[in-house]
Parts: sequence; C-alpha cells; structure tokens
Amino acid sequence: MTRLQNFSDQEYTPFMRVLFGQGSPSPLPSDLNDPSNTLHKLEFKDPSLNDSQKEAIRFALASREVALIHGPPGTGKTHTLIELILQLLKQNLRLLVCGPSNISVDNIVERLASHKVNMIRLGHPARLLPSVLNHSLDVLTRTSEAAALVQDVRKEMDDKQASIRKTRNGREKRQIYTELKELRQEYRERERGCVNNLVGGSKVVLATLHGAGGFHLKGQEFDVVIVDEASQALEAQCWVPLLWVKANKLVLAGDHLQLPPTIKSLNSKGSKAAKKAATTIDTDSSGISKTLETTLFDRLLALHGPSIKRMLTTQYRMHEAIMRFPSDALYDSQLIAADSVKARLLTGLPYEIQETEDTKEPLVFWDTQGGDFPEKIEDEGVIGKGGKGMSLGDSKSNEAEAALVKMHVNNLIAAGVKEDDIAVITPYNAQLALLAGLLKEKYPQLELGSVDGFQGREKEAVIVSTVRSNSEHEVGFLGEKRRLNVAMTRPKRHLCVVGDSDTISKGSAFLKQWMEYLEENADLRYPNLADVYTDDQ
Repeated sequence: MTRLQNFSDQEYTPFMRVLFGQGSPSPLPSDLNDPSNTLHKLEFKDPSLNDSQKEAIRFALASREVALIHGPPGTGKTHTLIELILQLLKQNLRLLVCGPSNISVDNIVERLASHKVNMIRLGHPARLLPSVLNHSLDVLTRTSEAAALVQDVRKEMDDKQASIRKTRNGREKRQIYTELKELRQEYRERERGCVNNLVGGSKVVLATLHGAGGFHLKGQEFDVVIVDEASQALEAQCWVPLLWVKANKLVLAGDHLQLPPTIKSLNSKGSKAAKKAATTIDTDSSGISKTLETTLFDRLLALHGPSIKRMLTTQYRMHEAIMRFPSDALYDSQLIAADSVKARLLTGLPYEIQETEDTKEPLVFWDTQGGDFPEKIEDEGVIGKGGKGMSLGDSKSNEAEAALVKMHVNNLIAAGVKEDDIAVITPYNAQLALLAGLLKEKYPQLELGSVDGFQGREKEAVIVSTVRSNSEHEVGFLGEKRRLNVAMTRPKRHLCVVGDSDTISKGSAFLKQWMEYLEENADLRYPNLADVYTDDQ
C-alpha cells in the first residue's frame, strides 16, 4: 500500500492508469464481431463450450488492459478460465494465475494437469491438495534434472558431516569445516539456480494472491495476470501480484452479486454510516475504494461500466424453477438453464428414489407465518454439543423452524435420498448450532453450514432455514441480496425454503419479490405445529 502511495510518474503505465481510472481501456478492435476476424476462427480445445463462454474468451483475448468475466452460479466460470489459459498459451504468452484461497488455485491446477501444461504451483506443500503436489515447487526442486545436481552437493555435505564426527584431529576438523562451508554456499547457489530455472521456465505459474508476493516471483515478467474468485478477494490482496511482478494485462473472474470477502472490522463500529459503507461502492476521486469490502472487480465495473465485462449466461446446476427468481431479480433475466438440468428432479438421481410430494417438487416453501414459529435471540455465549463450541453473540434462532427442517430432512431420507446429497444452511450461527444438535447425531453424513460458508458449493437438495419471525418485521442481514443469492443457488434438484412470509416480505422490496415468487411458483405448504413435533422429533 505504501508503494502504491509513492508511485512515480514512470511507474504509471497505461495499464496502471486504467486500474486507477486515470485512463480508459483501449477500445476493442472494430472488427471483433466480423466472422473474418482471427478470434472468430479460434479452434477451441473444449467442444462443449457454449456461446457465452466462447464470447467471454474472445473478449478476454482481445482486451488490452483489463477484462472481467462475470460467472453467475453454475455457469462454468472456472471451466471458461481453463480454455482461456489454453488459448493464451497458444499465443506463447506467460501467465500468472492466482486466487484468494489455496483451494481456488488447486482447482485450476487439477483441471490444467490433464492438458499437460508446463506449470508450477507455488505454496507450502502442507496446504496443497495431494493431487497437485507433483506440480508444486517443493516437489519439483527434488525431482527435476537440475535438482539432481543439488542433491549431489547435499550428499557430499552429509558425508562431510559424518567424517567430522569420526575424526579427532583438530587440523583435519578445521579443514573439513572449511570444505563444508564452501559446499553450503555452493548448495545455496545451486538450489537458488534450480528454483529460478523452474519458475522462470514455467509458462504458467499458480499461487494464492498472498503467495504471489514471495521472493521466487519478485520482478518476474508475465504477459497476463488472471485472478479467479476475484469477487471473494480483497482489493489489497489483488495488488500483491500486480506490484510484485511485471504485467500488462489483468483478467478477473467472479460474481459481484454473490457474497464479498468477509470483513470483521468496519471503520466506525456499529455505526449506520459504517454499515452503509460496507454495502456500497465508495471511491474517492482517484477511483480507490474507501471500504475493504469493495473488491477490485466491483471498483473496475463502477469505473469503466459494463463494457469491460462479459457474462456467462448458461447455467448447468439448477432446475429451471430454482434458477428463475435469481435470474430475474439479479441477472436481468439473462440466465438460461441448460437442457441437461432444467427439468431434473430428485426422482432422477442415479439410485432408487420413491416418488413423494417432496421428491417430485423442485421448489418447496414452508410458510410458517409467525405465531407458533417465533424467533428468539440467543444470550451472548457459546453453544456446545452439536454446535461444536460455536460463539453466538446475539445471533438468532428459531426452535420450531429447526424442528420443521428436521421433519423435511426425515421425509427426504425416508424417500431414499442419501444423507450426503442433502445440505441444510442458515444465515445464523445460533440456528446452525440448534440444527446440529437436532440432526448431526442421527444423520452424520448430512451437511450443515452457514450460508456464507457454503458459497461456491452445491448439493442435490438444499434446505434453507431463514429463522426471522417477529412482530416488528425485522430481517437483519437476511436482507442482504447477495447472501440470499448464495442461499437460493446452491441446489441442483430441490430447494426447500422454511420461513415466515409475513416477516420476510416486509424487510425490503427484494424480499417482498422473493416471497411473491415462492407463493406463486413453489409448492406452498403451511405447517401444523402438532405435526412438526412428532415422537421422532
């Protein structure tokens, strides 16, 4: 950050000026949509790519300074990035590929491995997936040809160490120590040379955003920096590779309509201004964001408008009825369900499932309408047992709603749905702890999680416990569109929403829209408290 603040005029390349809003991105070639343009004659490695994915790849290849690939849930964003990387390699370009987490980077390494790409993964081996270790710097420095020379010196050093222990002559010991000192220096030089050769000779280097700031990459030159899961990365993280290496182009892939990175500290604790700042894109005259929650993806979109972005529009995850509301409310009705998924139900799973009122419905809404299903505020403290010592603070829970969730889970499993194909998610830790106490012992393979923690995941069936039910119609952070977007886009075949439409619909215009959609399009059910608390509960 200090370096950015002290940038000299010479360091402000046209690329940097675009990132700061001091210059506009170079216009795309006027003949980009002309069939005679070379980009239209691209031979794609993956024949299954859809039109929006091909368009995003052409756009990223044609852009001079920056390109955003907007990938809504289930649209194959990483799939598209793999093809983009292969196309850039065909142009003999050198790439630095980053992500905010080890898992986001390892995911790309795994997918590139089958294409025999000349790549190297930087990072501590203990934090990498076992499947990518063969591409890690740590392993390659032990197994490459250059590594053999280093190991020879290492063996010679070990032999010298052994001979010191055997000799009693002081002069001989001093002589061996001198030789050992020289060998150590030679070892360090050879090891450094080996690492530099491996990293410098790789066409694709992969690292987390933090890891890209290691000494191995300082001053290295790359043609393109690619950041996956860019909407989950702090802007400060993204500047680590951009300042540490030399690059002229940036490709960001993400979805700014899902949850941003978690920020635990706001400028003024608890103030309305701080909360407002955390959910708006607030920049000063230089285009630098004033809040940590504003990502680089957000800021560049606000600076340069939608012309620097291409959206992927075919989704391969959800039944059409599950997808329709987020598409209409958040993605300008542009999402299309692929033919292979648009009508799939739990009854179509590749194992025996009974056809019941649950398994034949893609969308179910249990409308508790308050009354018998009130929320409660947990006292500050910790819930143990199934909640695993979870700190609750003033988190909300809803006991009757949790019992209703358990009833629905029981019904799905009784119909034959496997435990590990079902997830139960909720925005509140207190409710998560309550659900864990009710369900974890009976169904150990069932996945329980917070909405925020489930971002990037998917399951065949997802049950969402919304919790809020009160006479003041307060919805708290349930009112965050991006959190709800994550919640409602995790399932493939079955989404069950449990909540109080009376409370939720009064929370915001977006929530009112959602409740109206569920009432009109879901299998609408009104629970009876006596049925919820059965003997099994």
